[in-house]
Amino acid sequence: MNYSAMIQNRKSVREFLEKNVPESAIAEIQAYYHGECRRLMPEIGTALRCFGRSVRDALEGSAGYENFLIGASEYLVLLSDDDAHAGENAGYIMEDLVLKLTEMGFDSCWITFADGEKVKQALGIESRMQAAAVVAFGYGAKTAKKLRVNIQSMSHIDTAAKRQYFAPKCSVEDLVYLERWGNTEGRDEFIGFYDDMLWQAFYAASLAPSYLNRQPYGFVIRGGRVVLVQRPDVQTDAADAALGLGIVMLHFAGVASRWAGSSEWKFDAPADIALPAGYIAVAEYLL
Repeated sequence: MNYSAMIQNRKSVREFLEKNVPESAIAEIQAYYHGECRRLMPEIGTALRCFGRSVRDALEGSAGYENFLIGASEYLVLLSDDDAHAGENAGYIMEDLVLKLTEMGFDSCWITFADGEKVKQALGIESRMQAAAVVAFGYGAKTAKKLRVNIQSMSHIDTAAKRQYFAPKCSVEDLVYLERWGNTEGRDEFIGFYDDMLWQAFYAASLAPSYLNRQPYGFVIRGGRVVLVQRPDVQTDAADAALGLGIVMLHFAGVASRWAGSSEWKFDAPADIALPAGYIAVAEYLL
């Protein structure tokens, strides 16, 4: 998969056409999950379930922002064993599936939920695993422009048209520091620009979807490693934060692996990078 292209092509769709997804496409995404799909922590057991539009009414009130469920042709539900990093792993896996759906020509939207057991009950899932992630997908309704929703707070919301190499809410320059948090001296020379692979990996990370587009994360480059940092955010709870971290790790690794080889994220980030209070060094990636 060309991760850089799929990350730029993907968009979160809020309205889907009443058009069925072919059974062959369902089989293809299931085969991808069982085969090529990237996993952050393969040792964590997961399972993928797919449900059609018939579950919409059942899911209403159990999933969706403020319990408003986006109607779609299909819903992917990722189940996971319990683990300290189950959320990050689920975000990583499901976003890889989202990008595969993009490659296949489908549109998608992450679906939020507060109670995984309620989601399982609504869908009639009997499993010891927990519901870890839900994504709606199908054929998106056409709009005149691709819009990005920027939510500063519940009383400050705006939208902006999306263009090629559009500026995300937080740009690469807003997210990446060198040696210690807040230091930008020498950073631009280190990561390069548009045509440089490291810049492209950080750009892909800046495009990662997050709860309410809050982007509560950043990076510190130190000693040949990239450290992922979680920023505190009052709008994002622990579950959504973990999913978001997994998504941003997939975006970075998907592009970086083109030149960094088989390197992957490790949850053993250093603590001595001068982080502000409340900021957490989550994981590191060897360049």
